[in-house]
Amino acid sequence: MAVQLKRISLGLAAICLLSCGPEDNGKIKLRYMAWGNPEQMALEEQLCQEFGRENPDVEVKFFRVPGSAYLNKAIVMFASRTAPDVVRIDHYNFPDLVRKNYFLDLTTLAKKDDGFRETDFFPTTIAEAKYKGGLYGLNVMFGGEIMYYNKTLIKQAGLEDPYELSKRGEWTYDRFLKHAISLTKRQGNRVATFGCAVPTFPMNVPTIWAFGGEILSPDMKKSMLDQPGSIEAFQFLADLRWKHQCAPTPAQAAQSAYSFESGKLGMEFGWMGSAPRYNKTIKTFDWDICPIPTGPNGNVSMIKGNQLVIYRESKDPEAAWRFIRYLTSAKVEKILYVDNRRNFPTRKSVAYSDEFLKPKARPFQTDVFLAAVENARELPINQRWSEWTQVLNSEQDNLYSGRERNAGAAMRRAASKINEVLADEEGF
Repeated sequence: MAVQLKRISLGLAAICLLSCGPEDNGKIKLRYMAWGNPEQMALEEQLCQEFGRENPDVEVKFFRVPGSAYLNKAIVMFASRTAPDVVRIDHYNFPDLVRKNYFLDLTTLAKKDDGFRETDFFPTTIAEAKYKGGLYGLNVMFGGEIMYYNKTLIKQAGLEDPYELSKRGEWTYDRFLKHAISLTKRQGNRVATFGCAVPTFPMNVPTIWAFGGEILSPDMKKSMLDQPGSIEAFQFLADLRWKHQCAPTPAQAAQSAYSFESGKLGMEFGWMGSAPRYNKTIKTFDWDICPIPTGPNGNVSMIKGNQLVIYRESKDPEAAWRFIRYLTSAKVEKILYVDNRRNFPTRKSVAYSDEFLKPKARPFQTDVFLAAVENARELPINQRWSEWTQVLNSEQDNLYSGRERNAGAAMRRAASKINEVLADEEGF
């Protein structure tokens, strides 16, 4: 009997250690899930700890999932009702997931928060997080598309600086093509430098717009890829590789042989988020940014962000709201987007500050980032995004790989198949 009582006592002690130990410190426990490169994840870990110091009643456990597995992991956790309190969701996936009632409507929390004003943020950052009139997230990792260029190669080739051309309204796709051809240098049978890389979807969307094309109709129920402007844009981009030979083929670009960082690529379409990596890895040449070229239909960039959402069954939604408000505060945006250049600020006060617009490290021409947000459009992201973009990417691959040289034929096939996907009402 004594032995049995001893065993019971030991068992109770073990249970107490599990339930009353270091984890049970009386604090609200939040879980936060995100993805990113090692530098980004280390920074977010620090922010979680800093939030805990400023909010001693809350403890945030941060865990990361590789980007390749992130979406599937998030869907499984939402569906199985095991999701973390706060989850970062790529806007590519937000419209599909928000309609499944996974996220908490933050409208009431936002109205009760005297310090929260939607007008403090760029309109698109709020619009992306809205669904049926409700606010279902706060935006992070936001920004527009711009162009990186190798200033050293530009000077060596005797070409005029794209940024200076853009200020005079002369940075057009015709000028871009001439620059790309001039920057392509051959040494015998070998290419020493290529002028540019061919942007793939969705990085080529501003080019499509610039040529007067569209991806989807305004109601997002029909593909517009078979229209003249869209076809002209895709033909222009494919010709960079196969006609003008100023962009590397897939085989030539294998293993990043002609990456921008290697110094063997003159120009590259990209997001602001690449800047921190380039500052770290590029040591042998000068570089900066310029706007995307102007086409027959003008010049417009595209913008997109990610959303911080609160799981609708979170046990502590008010603490979770405090946490996402912290991650989107002016203080943290300064750390993320001024000090570390992770992306573009969602807050106007940070974006228009001298600290952001007058940096001490490349890229120095940060007015380009600002213009890319002020003069931009949203991508046509709907609930069927992952399905119809898979169709588009397949036909784009045919065109860019050289299996198909006629953009009209490729885009007509893409439009027909995409319309079949969009007509499937069961998917909505």
